[in-house]
Amino acid sequence: MTTETVSLRAVEKVFPNGVRGLAPVDLSVRRGELITLIGPSGCGKSTLLKLIANLHAPSTGSVSWWGGNFSSVGTEGRRLSFVFQDPTLMPWSNVATNVRLPLDLDGVPRVEAEARVMPALEQVGLSHAAGRFPAQLSGGMRMRVSIARALVTKPDLLLMDEPFGALDEFTRNKLDEDMAELCKRDGLTTIFVTHSLYEAAFLSSRVIVMAAGPGRIHAEYLIEPSMPRDENFRLSDEFSRICRDLNALLTEVSHLNGQKESA
Repeated sequence: MTTETVSLRAVEKVFPNGVRGLAPVDLSVRRGELITLIGPSGCGKSTLLKLIANLHAPSTGSVSWWGGNFSSVGTEGRRLSFVFQDPTLMPWSNVATNVRLPLDLDGVPRVEAEARVMPALEQVGLSHAAGRFPAQLSGGMRMRVSIARALVTKPDLLLMDEPFGALDEFTRNKLDEDMAELCKRDGLTTIFVTHSLYEAAFLSSRVIVMAAGPGRIHAEYLIEPSMPRDENFRLSDEFSRICRDLNALLTEVSHLNGQKESA
């Protein structure tokens, strides 16, 4: 069985208006990796994530999932879930019903679907809030519901498009710790878009640094995946070193973009 969850080969994206969103990109994602995509606005992070989600089709090149095409995605061992920046919860439904939604859409029998909701809520620490409505929740809790809704499908690949960007720093740090623990515990392959180099340094086993004009991979930065991801790590010299390294790579990207603009 292939160890690659997703593989992109010479993938390029040109939009109908002629904008070249991505230059040819090669990227392989292995089982159990937590990869973050960072870079300036307009560098193609979200475009790349949506290509992996099959929400966009590549203009050239190929994408494979678990060694095959997208038709096999959704079968046992090949499930994919996407967490957007906005939780997009149904305001008229309680937390449990919001989490159950993808199972209802997939035609999962109600008894089985309801039995899977509480374990998903327990994974994000919200089992006590199953009967509440979105208006009764904080921003961080609404995002947890969105994550539980993704987890209830028991995904093998989790895609997250800057899910914590609108949250305060305290809530964001707590959710980062929860995500790091969850992904490590379950061996969940995760690709996470963020604008924060600190978030990337905390979460990742590998950071993909992207540049713009058109979007492309500038560098890859490996982080030891076995390091504990907790508050002690965030305060460590090692974390500071990783942040400095990532900042240097982003500075390189900024200089490259400046050179392009002045050319």
